Amino acid sequence: MNKKRDYTPLVLALVAVALAVVAWQRGGSDMAFEGLLSGGMFLLSVIPLLIAAFLTAGLIQALVSEEAVKRWLGAGAGWRGLALACLGGALIPGGPYVYYPIAGALLNTGAGLGVLVAFVAAKNLWSFSRLPMEFALLGPRLTIVRFAITLVIPPLLGFLAEVFFGRSIERIRETVKS
Repeated sequence: MNKKRDYTPLVLALVAVALAVVAWQRGGSDMAFEGLLSGGMFLLSVIPLLIAAFLTAGLIQALVSEEAVKRWLGAGAGWRGLALACLGGALIPGGPYVYYPIAGALLNTGAGLGVLVAFVAAKNLWSFSRLPMEFALLGPRLTIVRFAITLVIPPLLGFLAEVFFGRSIERIRETVKS
């Protein structure tokens, strides 16, 4: 089996080294150390969230049968699957550390491409957990206008993704697994 190599960690490590060199040149060892310490502290702050998200994703894969995911969220689920994905995306709290592992679990258990696109789009455009802050900082009028204008976007993106690229879902699954 010809397994493709993922160069993402190597590229990110090279970017980090390059940024450390730039920080060292601009502000000496203090600036470089401050940047590394800041990154390390951020890592420590998100570790509990990452653990919870990946455990949740794993439990979803264990608890929800592939048949159920395919029936409710698979390519053949149609508008019902898109609606469920949009609702799930809107309701799930947290940032990308939470919803991408869950999207990955759904991908691994048979969700359709359109459903996955709708889930991620709804999380980014409809996230109910940020509405109180949006109301407080931007006001009700702007928040309602923004929400209303984006209401059609996640299901439409999911539909278009399924229509134009849905046949490639198995290739996507294989690429993600390798």
